[in-house]
Amino acid sequence: MKKLLALVLAGAMALSMVACSGGNDKGGADDGAEKLKVNLLCSQLGDKSFNDSADTALKALKDEGEIEYVVREFGNDNSVVEQELMEAAEAGYDIVMCNNLGYGKATEWLRNNAETYPDTWFFVYDEPTDTVDAANVILLAYRANESDYLAGVVAAKESETGVIGFVGGMENPVIYDFLVGYIQGAKSVNPDVKVLVAYTDSYTDAQKGNELGTTMLGQGADVIHGVAGTAGNGALEAAAKAGKLCIGVDADQYYTLKDGKPEVADRVITSALKEVGKSLVSLVKEVEAGTLVKEGDRVWFAGEGAYVGIAENENYDKLASDETKAAVDAAKAGLADGSITVKSAYDMTTDEINRMVADAQ
Repeated sequence: MKKLLALVLAGAMALSMVACSGGNDKGGADDGAEKLKVNLLCSQLGDKSFNDSADTALKALKDEGEIEYVVREFGNDNSVVEQELMEAAEAGYDIVMCNNLGYGKATEWLRNNAETYPDTWFFVYDEPTDTVDAANVILLAYRANESDYLAGVVAAKESETGVIGFVGGMENPVIYDFLVGYIQGAKSVNPDVKVLVAYTDSYTDAQKGNELGTTMLGQGADVIHGVAGTAGNGALEAAAKAGKLCIGVDADQYYTLKDGKPEVADRVITSALKEVGKSLVSLVKEVEAGTLVKEGDRVWFAGEGAYVGIAENENYDKLASDETKAAVDAAKAGLADGSITVKSAYDMTTDEINRMVADAQ
């Protein structure tokens, strides 16, 4: 297994990059220095996973008195992405964060404009393929194939029918990386398991996710994994309504759904974690300390303790069999010592991915 780039950031950026306009020093929150001004820019909150993970972690930093924090939701109109980014940059924030809004519009704007705002850091989370050379732009990527390998182990071990489902958002490398790991993990414990795959073509259409999940249930699936933001939550709801198990994504969805939809949360056996919020906080703290500099195109997060894995909470303890837990522990050990190598969609062609999916049907 490739040893992934850890959060080791070294380079030649001047420390002025972490100062606000006018050159004020941004020290830690307890030394009396001015607080960092942080902006999260997103289409919308409420996904109970991806954007909410970022927002929850940054709100906690604000509540602890570490930063000043503003979140801006602009809706699903991708034509306004460039304008939203420009307004955020012009507002003088120390840090502006977003995913690659508009399916590439964010990084396109940053390539053309980021260097105009040298006193602002731009963090683009969950961007493993694009590049931005500007010294004040850092792209964050996560080895979701590793977390979904473990999710696949859980799904296949817990399935009584030998049929499991994967409801993805868009057909793109980010979602494919989850899928490749899910199939490989499931096949590692049950070579005969059947993996149904469908896409919502949206991250917000919960009704479409519900419809796809319901269709999979009708085809015999008894564990469904939603990897499509709010749309994926619709698939989780379909599984829960049928009394079947489901697997969340990004955040620990047992906890994020527990208050609003406890009947769904009770059926979330685990979640494939991509802890966006925690990873963003780690970078904010480096900016605060004046130690963050850029090297290469992006920062990779991988492996236990580095924001990817699966949720092992009280619901997992209750729902997962001892046999499943043992299989997960063995897989985690294999990932850690390199005896298990998980394929990555980023190293595969689309034809290879399609063949892998077809072979799992």
